[in-house]
Amino acid sequence: MKKWVLLLAVAGIAMLPCSIQAQVNSYFPEIWKEKPALHPVTTTDHPYTILDYRLVRDFNVTRQDKADSWSHYKTIYKSIKINTQAAADSLTQLIMTIERDEWMRGLRVRMLSPNGEVTDLNDHIRMIVLNDNRRAAVANNLVLQQGAELEYELSLKVGYDYAGCEFLQSPLPCNHVSFTLAAPKELEFRFKTTPGVPAPTDSLAGNIRYYQLNMQNVPDLPPNDLFNYLPQLKRIDFALHQAIEGKDTTRITWQQYGEDSYIPLVAVSKAEYKQLEKEMQKWPFTQQRMPVTQMIYLVEQFVKTNFQLTLPAETGETADIISILKSRRAEKAGMVRLLNAVYYMLNIPTQMLWTSSRDSLLLDSQLVTRQLARNVLLYFPTVQQALAPTDMNTRFPCYPSLWAGIPALRCRDTLMGQESKVLTDFITTPIVPYTSSNITMDATLQSVTEPIWEVKQSFGGYTGANIKAAFGNTGQTTEGKFKIYNALLPFEPGMRKPTAVKTENEVFNNRILDKPVLLNSTLNTPSLVENKNTALHIHIGQLLGGTMPADLPLPEGALPVQMSFPYYQEKRVNIPIPAGYKVDNKGDFSADISDKGAQPALGYKMRCEQDGNMLHIFIVEWYRQTDLYGSSKSIFGQILQRIQKLQQQDLVLVKE
Repeated sequence: MKKWVLLLAVAGIAMLPCSIQAQVNSYFPEIWKEKPALHPVTTTDHPYTILDYRLVRDFNVTRQDKADSWSHYKTIYKSIKINTQAAADSLTQLIMTIERDEWMRGLRVRMLSPNGEVTDLNDHIRMIVLNDNRRAAVANNLVLQQGAELEYELSLKVGYDYAGCEFLQSPLPCNHVSFTLAAPKELEFRFKTTPGVPAPTDSLAGNIRYYQLNMQNVPDLPPNDLFNYLPQLKRIDFALHQAIEGKDTTRITWQQYGEDSYIPLVAVSKAEYKQLEKEMQKWPFTQQRMPVTQMIYLVEQFVKTNFQLTLPAETGETADIISILKSRRAEKAGMVRLLNAVYYMLNIPTQMLWTSSRDSLLLDSQLVTRQLARNVLLYFPTVQQALAPTDMNTRFPCYPSLWAGIPALRCRDTLMGQESKVLTDFITTPIVPYTSSNITMDATLQSVTEPIWEVKQSFGGYTGANIKAAFGNTGQTTEGKFKIYNALLPFEPGMRKPTAVKTENEVFNNRILDKPVLLNSTLNTPSLVENKNTALHIHIGQLLGGTMPADLPLPEGALPVQMSFPYYQEKRVNIPIPAGYKVDNKGDFSADISDKGAQPALGYKMRCEQDGNMLHIFIVEWYRQTDLYGSSKSIFGQILQRIQKLQQQDLVLVKE
């Protein structure tokens, strides 16, 4: 709630014009009755219930709106029941977000009190601008009661877009939800629904085609930290397939999108080529012989270090290679063009991938949803890896991990006779092997009486890249550096006092990502050892099990566990046993949990061995893939339980 108070204070609030508030839809006029009746109260554990949720996309726009590049109208109706007084007290604002390509046509909001009194809330509405330049209509200072109902109707114009999706599920249960898409019969749409959602019906009334679906009693989907929320919601996706005008039929294809997007990024003028050729003579590493993967990395490192990513200039100079080489500034398109041209001149074949993100919606080869294909990758077919040319915090072969392992539109050119053609198809974006993102720790205790640890840690692949990005962005200040150390060093900050910390390879440099980040530290842990009667309890649970909470509920039903990236972790802890003592609970430090099969998808193994007076505890943990279903998901739950138990375990030494 504080977040919205802050936004209201800085966003420049404007009252909605009364003429806009009075806009009424014609899709379900029976809903907004002058004297509505309260819905009956039902027994529920939820603080709120969505009574009715209706969504309309209407592509029958006026000539003026079509000329102004508005493709359709969007109408949302929602009615919400307040089930508890605590829910009524906590809901003081109703926030209705408006996307960047949308413009409000009309909005009306009202409250129905438990006694049947209707209160118009239009005067409570203010517009705010969000941090990402979206806008929101906010109804403020709501005073609600248990049993009250809120309802609103929002009408929008949508920018030139003939594809999208509607989510039919949320964190709240919904008694009824409906979706309608209306369009001139000359426009043919394709649809895709998620499991449990019926396919829309298709009907024709005059010159208008209607696609409709209805659902009753849609359950809530509670958010969970272990899976990406949006892709799991029940929804319907839609996209224009073809448009007929007279005798002409225009099909909407990914091939056309690929040509429109790919050609401007790979086409280089003769003047640009000559200027870049001169520039690259000043880059000494380009004249050296080395493995292709190393050259790919060094080019990306040099360009992202020496060229600044900036907003597009109206003059186009931030996309022109000649201007970029002079100013050292490039917009996203310019950065893609520059990197691709450099690799071309080095005879390193490239292709381009357009993809979305695993925490968003995925591309579908059957639905042309251009707005989802917003992330660009340079793909190197000879090594089957990729880089993100416009993400300044990643380096080859790592790119934003949420873009990996998902469908992507691939574009490349080929010669057909004397003519160059653009070829498109769909592939899965490459995944960096789990062994590349390796984490190791070797911790040796000086003695039980002097609980000082010598700790050596290393971080490769994605873990190393994330650390390098953190040091590059905030690690140049003492405060920023300490925050990173606190996140990486073992034990909670209150339990250890670093007396020496040394890092190596902690920022992006000319060393490829195969070379890990190194972190060596000396940690004083005065509260490590506790005397209990005649036994010594050594609190090593945080060292072995980490400090992140492991008591996480698994996603329900068939929902997967989803990780950011595959990784591999090794720990080795060395503890000297003082003379006259022996280990009393060696069996507590043993585990063997893994998926079945020749190559288990995940696993966790721990063993404890003693060599003379030195005790060694070894832990190996690995995850080969990002999404875990079925038995693999169950195994993950067992690993979490074992780690949670380990975090509470002490090593117990008793007298011999």
